[in-house]
Amino acid sequence: IEILENRLAVELVVHRGRVAGLLSVDRSGRPLLLAANAVVLATGGIGRLFWATTNPAESTGDGLAMAARAGASLADLEFVQFHPTALDVPADTKPLLTEALRGEGALLVDEAGRRIMEGVHPRLELAPRDVVSQTIWNQLQVGHRVYLDSTALAEDFAARFPSVLELCLERGLDPRLDPMLVIPVAHYHMGGVAVGLDGSTSLPGLWGCGEVTWTGLHGANRLASNSLLEALVFGRRVGLAVARISRDHASAERVADAANRGGIEVSSEPWIGPDNPSATELRKIMWRDVGLVRSMSGLRRAQLEIDRIGLSVGPGSSEFANLLTVARLVTTAASVRTESRGAHYRRDMPRASRFWEQDLFFEGLRPLGPKHAPGGGSSTRELS
Repeated sequence: IEILENRLAVELVVHRGRVAGLLSVDRSGRPLLLAANAVVLATGGIGRLFWATTNPAESTGDGLAMAARAGASLADLEFVQFHPTALDVPADTKPLLTEALRGEGALLVDEAGRRIMEGVHPRLELAPRDVVSQTIWNQLQVGHRVYLDSTALAEDFAARFPSVLELCLERGLDPRLDPMLVIPVAHYHMGGVAVGLDGSTSLPGLWGCGEVTWTGLHGANRLASNSLLEALVFGRRVGLAVARISRDHASAERVADAANRGGIEVSSEPWIGPDNPSATELRKIMWRDVGLVRSMSGLRRAQLEIDRIGLSVGPGSSEFANLLTVARLVTTAASVRTESRGAHYRRDMPRASRFWEQDLFFEGLRPLGPKHAPGGGSSTRELS
C-alpha cells in the first residue's frame, strides 16, 4: 500500500460510464492522475461549509462534490446536524462540549442567569439536539449570550470530565468556577452520496463509506455516535466488495485521455489558504441563511450570493470549487424540501408534510425529488 500524503483529490475521471481513476494535486500544485479499478470515497463531512463548526479544516466536502460532478446519485443533502454546545472561543474549529455535561445537570443560561430552555421543551436541556441548537441560535439573534453553567458539578468535574477541563484551562477558563460561553456548530451531515448495502454508488467503479455517504440509517436527525458504527460496518463491507471485483480496468493512458476529453484541469490555486476571503464570505453566508434556521427568502439570497462568489473563481478544479459545489447543493436541497423535518428547519414552513415522508434524491447536480430511488446496489431500506 502506497500512501500519498498532503495531496488533494479534485476530480473523478469517468471512462465509458465507469469511474476509472481520479485527479489529485500536491501542495506545490503538481497534478497526479491515478488510474484505478475501484475508487472509494471516505472523505468525511462538509462542516467547513459553515462559519462555526467542530470539523477540521479538511472537511470541505470534496468527495461529495466530485461525486456530484461525475453524476452519482445523492440524497438528503439538506440534513445538516448542528451540535448545541461548542465553546465559543476565537478558534477556526470550535471545541466541543460533550452532551454528558447537560446529562449530569449542567444548565443553559443567558447573561442574566435565566434558563433558556424553560417553556421551550419539557425535557429542558435534554431536549433533542435540533431543538436545543435552535433555541440557542434564537437567543443569539436577539442579542443574548448563552452559557453552559456546570459550576454545580465542580466537586467531581476533574474526574468526570478531564478532557473538557483541560481544553477550558488551556484557554484561561475554569468551568468549575464560571459558566462557559457556548455556540451551536455544524457537526454532522446526514446526507451524502447514495450507497447500497455494500457501499456501491450509482456509478460503476465508485464506492463510499462514512460521512460522505447516505445509507439512510441516520434519517433526518442522527443519533449521537451511531455514525461510528456505520463507518465500521460499511468500511468492512466496501473492503470485501472491492476485493471481489475484477482487476481489469482502463489503462493509465485511456484514463488520461478521458480526463483530457472531459476538460478536467487543476486550478492555479487548488488549495484553500487559511485566510481565503472568498471562503470566509461563503461560510458566513451559509451560516446565516442555510444554517440552523432557514426560510425561502434567506435561501434565495444565499443562492444569489453563492453564484456571485462563483463568478470570481478561476477555471479548474480546486478545494474551493468543491466547497462552492456543495454550497449550491445543500442550498438547493433546503429550498426544494418545503417543510421542517429533523435537522432541517424552515421558519416559513415549520411543520412536517406527509408528502416529504420520503428521501430527496439528486442525480449529480440535478434535483429529482422525493420519489426517485438511486441506482447501484441494494438500498439500505432492505435492512428493515
